[in-house]
Amino acid sequence: MLKWLTITLLAIFVFFTLLLGLGYLLKEHETATTQLKHQLDQKSAQQKAKEIRRNARFKPAIDSSMNNTSLSSKRSLRIGLGSKKQQILLENLTCTSTEQCLLIDIQFSDLSCAFAINTIGASLMTKIADDFSSVGKCPIYPKNSQLSCELNICSYSNPLSSSIKKDQ
Repeated sequence: MLKWLTITLLAIFVFFTLLLGLGYLLKEHETATTQLKHQLDQKSAQQKAKEIRRNARFKPAIDSSMNNTSLSSKRSLRIGLGSKKQQILLENLTCTSTEQCLLIDIQFSDLSCAFAINTIGASLMTKIADDFSSVGKCPIYPKNSQLSCELNICSYSNPLSSSIKKDQ
């Protein structure tokens, strides 16, 4: 009888030891998973903030490329741009050299406007060429305007005015 009691107690002890060990491993896994989830949330928040900053940095670039257009026509142009066209314009302004920049005509329902954009954006614009929306006015550029890559953003402006800005 004592022999069976000893075997039973030993089996119960081993069972509880294994159960406690598995519980400990489960707890450690939960804390590691929680830490990893927090790290991934932080990275995604940083990436979203970076994207928001990047979009905010590129929106003035479109406005600066329309330097001779009145404020009301800029508003109508911003409203008139289809969401796809506006998104492509905003996301494809970056460049490292002037060779990457192109001046493209964007067709609207009533007229076409010229914008400076990189080669990737130009190819994307040709894919959505059938997306017509209306616009009030287009930007007016001086006759001696040139394509340039200023501050890693494609622009089409008067070379004299950009040299004046650099001097100031």
